[in-house]
Amino acid sequence: MNFSKIFLLLTLLLSPLGVSLAVSPAQTSALASWKGTVFRIEDTRTRVSLASVMLSVSDLKPENGNLVGDYTIRVPLMQSKNDRGKIILPLDISMDDLGTKGGTLRGQAISFKEDTTPNAIVCRIVPGEKQAIYLDITTDDRTLQFESRYTIVIQPKDS
Repeated sequence: MNFSKIFLLLTLLLSPLGVSLAVSPAQTSALASWKGTVFRIEDTRTRVSLASVMLSVSDLKPENGNLVGDYTIRVPLMQSKNDRGKIILPLDISMDDLGTKGGTLRGQAISFKEDTTPNAIVCRIVPGEKQAIYLDITTDDRTLQFESRYTIVIQPKDS
């Protein structure tokens, strides 16, 4: 298991206990550039066979060296597959670099359902006119591939 996976695992295990781990210099720099901003992803959908799968993501906010937010997956034809959870993306790219060069963030989508394993999530961000984001969420059954648009929003100081 590589260091970043161990770090993420320890962060997830210790955060509820109020214990925090040291953040790398790259993460500190990247995190500082996100102060007061959030990453907003438009609702999107994909298809699995005949079923439509819809994804909604709350604003992703910087927190303890990560971009963190909630997600909701709805599958109207199979409501038992609906899911809600938390997205955690280790943040090692500055807001400026992400906005001008793009990049890839790899993390986890952790379901609020009991007895589930975290799903891998890969976010490929394409800046410029298109401002596209490609989200690949790998579940136990398959990889769901979503395409959407995003904006980086500067939050007012009192929010």
